[in-house]
Amino acid sequence: MSFILYIFAENKIFIVMNTLDNIIKESIDNIINEGIDFDPMTRTVAYNPSHEDNVDTSIENNPTLDSQIVSGVNVWSIFKRKKGNKLDGNPLVYALKNEGGWHFRSQEDADSVEKQFHLIAEKFASIYPIGVTIIIPSGNQLNTHIAEVVMSKSENAKLIQGVIRKMTTEEVNDIVMEGESKFREYYGNNFNAAYYQLLDYLEKMNKERNGTFSRHFIKDPNMRNVLDMTLKVSEDSYARFANTINGQHVLLIDDTISRGQTIKNACSILMESYAPKSITVLTLLSKL
Repeated sequence: MSFILYIFAENKIFIVMNTLDNIIKESIDNIINEGIDFDPMTRTVAYNPSHEDNVDTSIENNPTLDSQIVSGVNVWSIFKRKKGNKLDGNPLVYALKNEGGWHFRSQEDADSVEKQFHLIAEKFASIYPIGVTIIIPSGNQLNTHIAEVVMSKSENAKLIQGVIRKMTTEEVNDIVMEGESKFREYYGNNFNAAYYQLLDYLEKMNKERNGTFSRHFIKDPNMRNVLDMTLKVSEDSYARFANTINGQHVLLIDDTISRGQTIKNACSILMESYAPKSITVLTLLSKL
């Protein structure tokens, strides 16, 4: 009798442990495996809780700390882009911006991504003491939305708008035409051909952006790299914001990083114009 009870008890323990293992495994799968599916044919973006492909949206693995683009400036990202797909995570940003025909498969997919965003933003706020927040200017409202969500998780956050501005097409043209411009140095003997191509881009910006320069219009990646100084701090902005920014921790918001030229430009002009205690960059999507 005692032998039978012993075997029964051992089997019972095994059953309990096996059940716990399954519960733990399912819980880990539900928490960690959260990614994004892309369908280039229909240009749809879908949230997928069964893998971490393309963009890792899990709370467990985010936010992520990227390598420093500018010395002394930490770069954090809400979602981590994953290698292995030539689309590189950009369709998620396009869907959030409603650009290029990309959209979410359903409202449920959009809501799921937004939910993960809020949860990870709250986690970021517990790591980084959000102070003065500055948005890199953009032609859409995504950067503003990122700032609003992140700031809602902190009691001390303060948004300052208008600190950094985009240059006009005329201002960028003047820089390019300077005798020692990076544009002229890079293209050398091919300057004239490259300049006429740039004029086509600038003309399109004049029509569609009312003369505001936008790197988004420059399709040639080499030309984008040469045109690295396209942001500015105006004199009236300096007078208004100096006392608010000087000596403070600054959180700089941008939606994503490609080569990091815009962020480098923004950090450079902030350091030249003000005396922040520190600058931290937060993006929605990390570098690959």
